[in-house]
Amino acid sequence: MKEYSILSLVGKDRPGIVDDVSAFLFDRGANIEDSRMAYMGGCFSVMTLFSCESTQLEAIGRDLDELRNPGFQAFLHEARDPTTSPARRESPFKIEVTAMDHPGIVQNLVHILRTYDANIVSLTTEVLRAPHFGTPLLDLELEAAMPSEKPMAGLKDELAELAEDLNLDLTFLR
Repeated sequence: MKEYSILSLVGKDRPGIVDDVSAFLFDRGANIEDSRMAYMGGCFSVMTLFSCESTQLEAIGRDLDELRNPGFQAFLHEARDPTTSPARRESPFKIEVTAMDHPGIVQNLVHILRTYDANIVSLTTEVLRAPHFGTPLLDLELEAAMPSEKPMAGLKDELAELAEDLNLDLTFLR
């Protein structure tokens, strides 16, 4: 029977990490289905959904120390077949934010989304340095969906108010 699991791995960045992880899974008969990998603060982080037979998953669990030995933390998390997720009538949307960085931007934004039962599918943030002056700028991209019965206009109004209050350049895309 096909099993699904998520491998989470983080450690000091070096060349070859993605090759090591993908070879580890491939050599044990697993197929990478979905993944997010990123360099952050001198570390490299991997989060990958993979599928395999139950006997192969047992081998992956037993052999996980092979990924940990070079100084990485690695964990397996049980997952389900992504094609069997219960259907929910949703309205997808995207939000892009650029602003002078300061604490609270992300928290205030996601709190509003929570009040509308929005489900965040993807969230990426990065602090960049503005040209000429080097001011820290937050660049945020978010994909989410909320129940179709929730008022999209209300969400847009609250986001516009947040953008005004926190001086954000916020773009809402449907």
